[in-house]
Amino acid sequence: MMKEARQEEQEFKTLAHQLPALAKGSSRLFLCRHGETDYNLKRIFQGRGVNMPLNRKGIEQALCLAESMKHVPLRAIYSSSLHRAKETAGIVASYHPHVQTAHFQDLEEMSFGELEGQSHDKYTETLRSINEKWRQGDFHAKFPSGECPMDVVKRGAQTIHDIMCDSMDDHLLMVTHGRFNKIILSYLVHASLETMHTITQDNTCVNVLDYEVATGKYTPLTINDTSHLSF
Repeated sequence: MMKEARQEEQEFKTLAHQLPALAKGSSRLFLCRHGETDYNLKRIFQGRGVNMPLNRKGIEQALCLAESMKHVPLRAIYSSSLHRAKETAGIVASYHPHVQTAHFQDLEEMSFGELEGQSHDKYTETLRSINEKWRQGDFHAKFPSGECPMDVVKRGAQTIHDIMCDSMDDHLLMVTHGRFNKIILSYLVHASLETMHTITQDNTCVNVLDYEVATGKYTPLTINDTSHLSF
């Protein structure tokens, strides 16, 4: 009995139980980051060109995410085409065997170009320079042979918006990437990229946005929620 009581208490504390009811004429987007990979652990650039699987911890994180989402009436589970995102989404989908699933190249991580597969420590000056340009508002500054934030907005925000426009009174989950999410959240919520530097995105974090179909407005309910990892 005590074990069952503790389990019920844990389930009650999940994000799914804490959110308000979805308003009529809106849809709810659960925008998540994938679980940990060995390259995340070693601080190696992945981007679009490195297709790492989840490591052991990443799988455990994805299982925790799936457990926290099991009571959400998801209509669809989408992800980027990269393995780490697809694998995370697949683990969540195992709790929702009848929902629609798909993956999209336009939801992939920002391309870091020549930096992909390289250590962050090796490119400290390049990172500093690019980040400074972004802070000054130059969102067309890109990594060598890579992408810029506006490239991500053009492909990623449009894909998400097209999906949400086709939804009404639905709950959808998308698994994407850290830098991708920072850019997309800043753009969808603030119609600007100036706040992307203030947004943290931990592995398997959950960002919840309610989309009002009539106005096209995105309202954030929570950003970078990782409460599912505490049990």
